Amino acid sequence: MNLRVRLGAFTRLPRTIGASLVVGAAAMGLLVSSPANAVEVESGTLDVVSEVGDPVGGGYSYAYSDGESSADAMYAGWDNDGNKVTVIVQGANGDRWSVVMGAEYGEQLVPGTYTGASDTPALGAPRLSVSGTFYGCESEGSFTIDRMVLGPRGYVESLDASFEQNCVGVAPGLTGQVHLTNPPPPAELTLGVDIAASGTVGADGKPAVHGTVTCTEPVNVLVNGSLSQVVAKGSLATASYHTRVDCTPGTPAAWAADGTVTGGVPFEKGDAAVEFKAQATDPVYGHTVVTDLGTASVSLSKS
Repeated sequence: MNLRVRLGAFTRLPRTIGASLVVGAAAMGLLVSSPANAVEVESGTLDVVSEVGDPVGGGYSYAYSDGESSADAMYAGWDNDGNKVTVIVQGANGDRWSVVMGAEYGEQLVPGTYTGASDTPALGAPRLSVSGTFYGCESEGSFTIDRMVLGPRGYVESLDASFEQNCVGVAPGLTGQVHLTNPPPPAELTLGVDIAASGTVGADGKPAVHGTVTCTEPVNVLVNGSLSQVVAKGSLATASYHTRVDCTPGTPAAWAADGTVTGGVPFEKGDAAVEFKAQATDPVYGHTVVTDLGTASVSLSKS
């Protein structure tokens, strides 16, 4: 029997999807690879019954719940393109549990019964790993998913599942059920960016451009890009620019940026080719949203 180290402590997180699950003592890395994006569930329960002689549960029964009045905390997330779902529980009494259920490699996890599962499955076999307050172990078992609804970027909207597991070479095992419900997933952040048809060029040959950005969530937006212009005698003037602006949904936010000449050739009055894009961090899911690269001809006048 191959026993593993005991679970370390981890911190209760706010109910934001972008927050990674925090675990301690590097033990979590031995027991389960947590989804990069996870959310504390709005409502959920985990019940485990461990037989006498089971190393994981120590022969006890456990019940946890997360909700408005509960001190327990449950987190859920999916990864590997929907191949597996992970539920982690931090009990108010200090108990810690993780449940990982996955389809065979390369397949999406869907409702159904999965047999012949293990914590380190062979190719073509499903994955099940239940680690408890006492230990995790090299395990085998089965699980059934009765209901599962997954949202974008690791969001688990609902899950109803049951499982049974025993450590390899040990007859006593454990059984359990997990149920959780979250609201429908929030929409992902979208951005828009425009550039004005006119700009300016200073006496020092530095260009300046401006425009607007739009957003579906309150965010701080980075706008950046480049300018180029064929000037007298066929020389090419080039510059880069960037700026930040706070954006609020429903109202275009104005941005303005001064260019930094990059090639040593100053800009002149006239048309310049401009590339522009905007990016911001999704405040809910935590990923970076970047607009498509835009191009425009901007008329520069003397400032």
